[in-house]
Amino acid sequence: MKKSIVFAALMVSYVSGYAQDTYTNDRITNTSDVYGTARYVGMGGAMGALGGDISVISNNPAGIGLMRRNDLSISMGGIVQDAKAIDGDARGHFSFDQIGFVAAFNNTNGNNVNFGLNLQKKLDFHQSMIAEHNNLGGLSQAAQLAGLMMDFGKYYSQNNGSLVNQAYGVGIYDVFAADGGQLQYKNNDNSFYRTSSGNLYGLDLNISGGVQDRIFWGATFGINFLKYRSNTSYVEFRDGYFEGAYHPDFSFQDYTLDAQHDVNGTGFNLKLGTIIRPMEDSPLRFGVAIETPTWYTLRQENSYFTFYTKWQNNGWNEAAGSYDYTYLETDREYKQYDSPDANYLEFNLHAPWKFRASIGSTVDNYLAWDVEYEYSLNNKAKMGYPRQESDEWGDQSIGMDSDKEMNALTNNVMKGVHNVRAGIEYKPIDKFAVRLGYNFYSQPMKTNGRFSQTIDSYYMNYVTGTDYINLKAANIISFGMGYRGKNFYADFAYKYRRQHGDFYAFDDQYQSAKAPEAQFITDDDKSLTPTDVNLDRHNFTFTLGYKF
Repeated sequence: MKKSIVFAALMVSYVSGYAQDTYTNDRITNTSDVYGTARYVGMGGAMGALGGDISVISNNPAGIGLMRRNDLSISMGGIVQDAKAIDGDARGHFSFDQIGFVAAFNNTNGNNVNFGLNLQKKLDFHQSMIAEHNNLGGLSQAAQLAGLMMDFGKYYSQNNGSLVNQAYGVGIYDVFAADGGQLQYKNNDNSFYRTSSGNLYGLDLNISGGVQDRIFWGATFGINFLKYRSNTSYVEFRDGYFEGAYHPDFSFQDYTLDAQHDVNGTGFNLKLGTIIRPMEDSPLRFGVAIETPTWYTLRQENSYFTFYTKWQNNGWNEAAGSYDYTYLETDREYKQYDSPDANYLEFNLHAPWKFRASIGSTVDNYLAWDVEYEYSLNNKAKMGYPRQESDEWGDQSIGMDSDKEMNALTNNVMKGVHNVRAGIEYKPIDKFAVRLGYNFYSQPMKTNGRFSQTIDSYYMNYVTGTDYINLKAANIISFGMGYRGKNFYADFAYKYRRQHGDFYAFDDQYQSAKAPEAQFITDDDKSLTPTDVNLDRHNFTFTLGYKF
């Protein structure tokens, strides 16, 4: 078979990689979860006004100023996903959550200064996800890729990714029969699999203190360490049509797209906070904190993708001026087309500002409660690329070139996130406590959000997937218990995080176009419906600590 060369010249723009898009950026930096000591988790992270626990170091730094003794703690546990895992993957895994130390320095005038150091998990990326759609009605990823290639042909200045070019080169779309008639497809169903691993940890360095036991202050300098790996596999099943009629010889054609994506790097931020007890004879207190954006310097490496198709690329036919393809209809073998060697790319990401306010109090020595509100400007996250210049000492970074198109997509797709936390601790006896917590995170994406790959973003040169998830609101319920001795303490917490999302393996915005998507047969008035994905998780946390 011969393949048209309408876009063959565009193959020179081929670049390998995997992009950081708006949706991926949110997945690896949106800290909409609660990790830390078992006491902190058991109370739903609602300790911004109460303080007195090392994990509040990243929430309201002033909370460390309420601690009156040196404190050493370590926390670990396990995480189990609610949804079925991909065959061969485990639903649960071990989790190292926290280790830290607070040095408390008190004086006789009610004033104190404390120093804290804490390494704490912020996000856990371990997940095994399956999303299948058995009613596509002809809609397909291949048609989207064909439309993107067509757009690139019309507007050459637009960035076009390796996925689009490679899919064209290996015969995923726009293939022609030997006699010149166009081979057409009706897409039935697809399957998407993703396994991801890694963590986001934060190392927080804190200085805090109190004035007359009425005003507490604190500052935390945070360093985040991000390590993320994702392996995906997408399979599309298609019936063969020839000139508008079903053709059994080309039935049940399919292709597979496998990809690996690695992102590593560091970020830093600053958190400032205060806790005020306005009435001397009342334990009621108010907390306020602000967190600057986390300035990430990230890099992707060891990223690649592979197409598996039943089309064999026989190479360029100089005489015909086109690629020569053969459909393996007899032996049904798949051909493997790998991306070039692993790539390396640096980029910058500025996670959003966060603002927090809280109120809390105690009742004698047996009850404590706290309610907190946080607002995160997720739609204002920014990404870009290091700007460098060369001199006799080598390449020097002199700033960041903003990716305006990707940032505009973020602003259009994402929303500001509201987080409400509430926690209560009750001591039925002096040395034993029970705790209950609740978290609500509002929906971070707009319901009708799309991962548009038509934007003129530099990162579109590196996209190797078309999938995205519009996450829904997250609800977290936790409870725990703990023992306090003279010096030693031990705590346990269970946390259930409930969140679902609307998964799309591709975008259907091109499906109504006439060319070149006319090769894809679709049902009348068909639009892509999302696949519900279950992201629910169960966490167990244990903490051992020593005060002296």
